Amino acid sequence: MISGILNINKEVGISSNKCVSLVKKALNTKKVGHTGTLDLEASGVLPIVIGKATRVSDFLMDERKEYITEAIFGKRTDTLDYDGEVVETSDVTFTREDLEKEMENFIGEITQIPPMYSAIKVNGQKLYDLARKGIEVERKKRQVNIYSFKIVDFNFPKATFKITCSKGTYIRTLIDDLGENLGSFAYVNSLTRSKVGDFYIEDAINSEDLLNMSRKEVLDKLKPVDYALKTYPKIILDKSYLKQATNGMTMAVKSMDTNSLHRVYVENEFIGLGKAHKSCDKYFLKMEKVFYEK
Repeated sequence: MISGILNINKEVGISSNKCVSLVKKALNTKKVGHTGTLDLEASGVLPIVIGKATRVSDFLMDERKEYITEAIFGKRTDTLDYDGEVVETSDVTFTREDLEKEMENFIGEITQIPPMYSAIKVNGQKLYDLARKGIEVERKKRQVNIYSFKIVDFNFPKATFKITCSKGTYIRTLIDDLGENLGSFAYVNSLTRSKVGDFYIEDAINSEDLLNMSRKEVLDKLKPVDYALKTYPKIILDKSYLKQATNGMTMAVKSMDTNSLHRVYVENEFIGLGKAHKSCDKYFLKMEKVFYEK
């Protein structure tokens, strides 16, 4: 069975689910998923998980994301991007220094209210479906982290930003809030996700090229399951541990860090993720997630 992760560059105008369908067709396999939806109007890195790699979806979703976005100031749209109707305008202008000073207020942990035009469900209905009917509902605030917020280019009323953030961050909301604070309004004119964890857009397969590639060419781009887990420390066990590890049993091990999950290998074979605990001055390793398949 095929297992691994494909780094796909989703083009504007197709859905994340469409990318999944393209990979299924290109590799003639069924067990395929994506790791965090990209809006139709956005492009960029969309890691696609295949086979047993579908078990790392949650870990990939937790990775930091990097975006490149162009904002237009002076207008607000109902969708917070270029595809919406202009609902408010402003004649307020500002300098690059003014912009940089205001951006500082968005670094670190911030609170966002998800936009109405989003895929979040309320009472079983997606918000964008309600929004298209002219219905607005209350949305819960969420805490997100902005790790880096930098100007790439500025020529009022346009500005291009590079943003590194946590999962769950809405770039459209970030730009809208920035414009609001500047008294100018703003909307997203283009949005590209340039990085997810260790997956970079420079190394990605363009979604439009998938069906023009041979099966072998696509398979050659497949990353192993543990590629997405490189941030976790690695522990290598002797081959005698194989049965215990693959059956999720608790194993006596030498001294090791008890504060983190570890990538567990038996010799060169990746088994999964495990966590150690200490009892009576002895260390024990318990498998938390097993990826190994015979």
